[in-house]
Amino acid sequence: MAYAFNNDIFLTEEDRETARRAFPNVYYALDNPALRDVFKSHDVRANRSKARSRRWGVAAVALATAALMIAASSPLYADFTQDWKRAISIVGAFCGIASVMIGYFGVMFRGRKLRWLTDRLATERLRQFHFQHFAAHGGAILRGARDEAARAAYLALRDRDFERLKVDFLARIEDEFYAIVEAEDPDSGLLFDFTADLPGADDPHLDEYYRAYELLRFQRQIDYCNLLLSEGRNLWKHAPARQARFFGAVGLSCLVVILSLDSLVFMGSILDLPFLAAPIFSVGGVLIAFFALGARTIEDGLQPGVEAERMRQYRIALNRSHSRFKGARTPAEKIEPMIDLENASFEEMIPFLKTNYEATFVM
Repeated sequence: MAYAFNNDIFLTEEDRETARRAFPNVYYALDNPALRDVFKSHDVRANRSKARSRRWGVAAVALATAALMIAASSPLYADFTQDWKRAISIVGAFCGIASVMIGYFGVMFRGRKLRWLTDRLATERLRQFHFQHFAAHGGAILRGARDEAARAAYLALRDRDFERLKVDFLARIEDEFYAIVEAEDPDSGLLFDFTADLPGADDPHLDEYYRAYELLRFQRQIDYCNLLLSEGRNLWKHAPARQARFFGAVGLSCLVVILSLDSLVFMGSILDLPFLAAPIFSVGGVLIAFFALGARTIEDGLQPGVEAERMRQYRIALNRSHSRFKGARTPAEKIEPMIDLENASFEEMIPFLKTNYEATFVM
């Protein structure tokens, strides 16, 4: 089955119905329509800003590469008519100017990238708030599973905490973003005291409570890491591991071709073979070098290698915490790996924001 993004917070009615059946007693604490509405607006805008930023970045690099290759290939069309030479020069100039214009008004316009990253920060902190609140208020949630008044009290508490998050964090999201990307050591990402309201060890719905957290938090985060590290994904969408391998293969292939062409030119001069002195061999190496430069620039803008390594380290941390969670027997023991997961989730987000904020499509 294909990975469904954000079904841990039940964006669709199908997700909500599945959760109602799976976790009938604690579902009320997992369902947060107000949070979903805010999440959706940030998520849609983040996806749109990211796609536009990267699409224009790749276009700018492609045009700049084309301009350089056209300029370097002038020996290949030295015998063309003047009209053809003029046309080729115009195309090269157009590519160069268009690249600069796109770079200036598109990717280099930091507002678009800032919009993507601040919205992504908002969505991830909303997700962290959602599950941290669930983990830190196990006692209140399980009391609410048995008593309507306790349920209403918990939901009122969650609503107040959510309003506080909107005022203290979401309303000043850009300030929070810069505080994270510019700090050497950002503060802890924990929003609540996780040990103040532990559930009772003999609560009849305790297993369901922990089962919900394990599936929706541990397993969904591990599944997300597996998705990004999969080698069978589409090359350009949610596939940093495959992208890193692709760009590595492109770089190596270009190096082999350049060395081969240089070797042919050298052999031609040593053996006095006129056909190896043709411009295509010497110019070809330069063209391939420019192509490799363009590919490397796109790689620098996408940062797939950094992204893949970040996911590998995050998955290791998740698997370790998950193993401890499954081996724990009491609420006091289980809360520790839950805290570890929430810390890891926040700490994993920091290099993502910093890396993408600093990444540029500049040749």
